[in-house]
Amino acid sequence: MFFDSFADAFVFYYSRILDATTFIAYFFVAAGFAILLWERPTTKKNIIKMAITFLASYATCILFASVMFSLANLTHNQYALQIIFALSLPIIVGVFCLIFARSRKLHRFIKTAILISSVAVVEVLSKNFGFFMGNMTNNGFALVVARAIPYMFFTAVCLLLNFININRYRNLSSEMVTIVTALSALLLTAAIYEQASMTQETSTTVLLSILDIVLLFILNFSYYATYKNIEHRHKITNLEVQKTLEDAERMSIAIDQTNREELEKLRHDIKNQFSYVDVMLQQGQNEEAKKYVEDYLNTSNPILNSFSCSNNVINSIINLELTKAKIKKIKIDVKVVVPPSLPFKDIDLVSLLTNMIDNALENYYSEGKDTIVVRIIKQNDFIRFIVSNPINMEKVNPRALTKTSKVGRGHGYGTKIIKNIANAYNGYVDFNIEDNRFICDAVLNLNVKENQDA
Repeated sequence: MFFDSFADAFVFYYSRILDATTFIAYFFVAAGFAILLWERPTTKKNIIKMAITFLASYATCILFASVMFSLANLTHNQYALQIIFALSLPIIVGVFCLIFARSRKLHRFIKTAILISSVAVVEVLSKNFGFFMGNMTNNGFALVVARAIPYMFFTAVCLLLNFININRYRNLSSEMVTIVTALSALLLTAAIYEQASMTQETSTTVLLSILDIVLLFILNFSYYATYKNIEHRHKITNLEVQKTLEDAERMSIAIDQTNREELEKLRHDIKNQFSYVDVMLQQGQNEEAKKYVEDYLNTSNPILNSFSCSNNVINSIINLELTKAKIKKIKIDVKVVVPPSLPFKDIDLVSLLTNMIDNALENYYSEGKDTIVVRIIKQNDFIRFIVSNPINMEKVNPRALTKTSKVGRGHGYGTKIIKNIANAYNGYVDFNIEDNRFICDAVLNLNVKENQDA
């Protein structure tokens, strides 16, 4: 039945279409929206927020569905009516995610894709379940329950996305993102096709319903697998960083011990030197004493093998890198001017510095005695990390400076990690070659902490 006016279709929706099944279905959808905003530990404020979200979503679903039904009726085309009306909930889900999702763009896209495809499939399953029950019995209550049950799947998906929250981690696996995106697109396409299809064949409907349920399960399992994969990788990274810090701490202790021994030797040597000068002065050999002191000052004295600045994490990492450089007989020129406390995670600071300096050590090339230059300085609201090293220009491809995997021994290993850390703190990173030196210049914003919002 089609209507000539929007108002007539609108009234018809509320008088004939809006039934118990619709109320129950939208109840589960609105409950899913509320669950997505569930925060732990649960507070009174959060409960009120969830209740308001539930009521507002419930009313919005009913109102928007009536508007879409009325607009679809104006087409006077049954296929268009099926498709347009079926898009009501996916559109509402998309708008909800756009407004309320607080996360990075890629994380938000993944969640939105899962939710939209899930609700689209759920609507198809509702239609199919109703078809099955209608063929089996004339019981109205059983028909309502059969059509409403699939919407519980959407609530379950929302519960999964809340408890298994990939926003806790910054980087996503590209392979898993591709799988989730492809499955979401496949489910949405299949749902639109099934909504437009007017087949009443039981075998076909059963087969499509089973396929929808299997694909929905695979989609959500892929999301769960993505989370576990990221969590495992994050744990490994944390262990590696912790090991690096422990190595740096042990190295610092060893360096301090060596420095104390050097200081004792230096103190003993200075005492002997002053004693000798004193004897010369007592004997009236003033000119000889003066020349002796000048010669001693011009003699290269042992330099203490230690670096120190106001930040303990940077101290540990720089001292560890200085030791690596000493083993390779490479000199590092370090200058650091930073506050004692930085708003960056230790794991990010360690990953950034070790990747930048290790790259420089690994790709160091010099026919002379060029040094690796390390500069860490505060500039207004930013911290700038600059590491440069001499390179062999004959083996460097300027177009491949930022590749995340090496070809042979080319520069670029770890650049993806460096970029991700810079992006996490609203900064940037630049890779460049100047005067036969490779320069990695990373800037982090001091006023931006890594986004951990759910």
